[in-house]
Amino acid sequence: MQYLTATIAAGMFFFGVDAGDDVAGDDEHAYSLVDAWDQQWLRIYDRSGRPDPAGPMLQRFAAPLPRRYQFDVTVPDFPLSTEPLWAQRRHGARLWVQSASERELLNRWQLRHEIDTWDDGFLFLQYDRRQDRITDSHVVRFDIGHRDLGTDGLDVALRFHPKLDKEDIDVELRADYSVDGIGDAALSVGLLDPFINPAYALIRSRGQTPAEEIRQLDVPLALQASLRTERVFRLRGELYGGAVVPQTRRHQFTHRSEDDHLRHRRAVLGAALVEWDVPELPLHTGFTFKTVDAQMAWEFIERPEGDRTVRETTTSQRLYAVARPLDTLHVEGSVLRTTRPQSETGPLLSDVMESQNREWLWTLRTFWTPHDAIGADVMLLRMHRDAQGTPSQPRSGTFNRLVTRAMFRLGDHVWTSFGVGWTPDSHTSTYDGGGMTLIYVP
Repeated sequence: MQYLTATIAAGMFFFGVDAGDDVAGDDEHAYSLVDAWDQQWLRIYDRSGRPDPAGPMLQRFAAPLPRRYQFDVTVPDFPLSTEPLWAQRRHGARLWVQSASERELLNRWQLRHEIDTWDDGFLFLQYDRRQDRITDSHVVRFDIGHRDLGTDGLDVALRFHPKLDKEDIDVELRADYSVDGIGDAALSVGLLDPFINPAYALIRSRGQTPAEEIRQLDVPLALQASLRTERVFRLRGELYGGAVVPQTRRHQFTHRSEDDHLRHRRAVLGAALVEWDVPELPLHTGFTFKTVDAQMAWEFIERPEGDRTVRETTTSQRLYAVARPLDTLHVEGSVLRTTRPQSETGPLLSDVMESQNREWLWTLRTFWTPHDAIGADVMLLRMHRDAQGTPSQPRSGTFNRLVTRAMFRLGDHVWTSFGVGWTPDSHTSTYDGGGMTLIYVP
């Protein structure tokens, strides 16, 4: 609790001008969950981006993770206050890269562009790329949409996730209704891997016999809904909910009938944000909540002893503060608590295999810009982890990192910072990796 108190106290101390003037543009919102919500769904959608495409949906500990791995993906991430602007704009690019070891360079890219077509029609393209120890994801999203369909404020779009592998292509129908000064609501109905049955039907019609044949036995629905409000009485909120409806696929092997099985999957996702504009202070504070509970089960036809069920849950709560004490100083403080329980059951397991990962992550980030074009980006991080179970989890313990970066504005629309990290902890190297973050929002 002392770190929570220190972070909030630091945010309350820094005041002077409007906290909405963030490092990448002007916006009255300090943070948004729009991209974080999308990223939770990408983990569900992108089977080929997970270490084992045929495995569970989340796979948080699929590879050995260094004890400071959470620092490696937190340090280069985009500043909290840039998220609202990114959520609003339909054109732009942003990326980060971070050295995780002598040979590993983690990276994330997002590119988006919208093209006006027929009257009130549009095409929207977005590319999401993430490469780290547990993700190797390339996702292209292609929307064909129409604005103000039937009434002002109602936008409808059909979204495709094209892939080389037809078994990993998804389709969504999305509707978004917005009212100026009030907020917007959205609904999405998606189909996960809807081309599996037609693809294998075509193979059979041509007299071919695949080594493995997959068939969807249910309609593979994925549902999403969201509600975002504008500020009322200095408060605003965001609410998200979604589910992968319970569904089953049959896997049959031509030459290994003993491996024939049914694969069941389901998931429930949720997120929420409440943000407060503190009176008389250039300070925004907020609280966020995110959760995803996913379950995958394998039911073998000929050898039920091979059955197993894996349930994965990730839940996080964040308390944050964003302030601008001076024209030249912007401060972001955050306390994040994350829990990642996992269980595996099956006839061959003598007992339930359970693992747990609990983390507290405190961050304090300061952006100092004595000149319009140049500045400094300094971050302090502290993390406490309690990990039990899965061998590939990072170790338990308390860890610290100091990050020093140079910051530049390249014209009116490009913001970047790059530099290195330092570890004050004993029994480790002082230098702790370098990286870069860049945001372009026209």
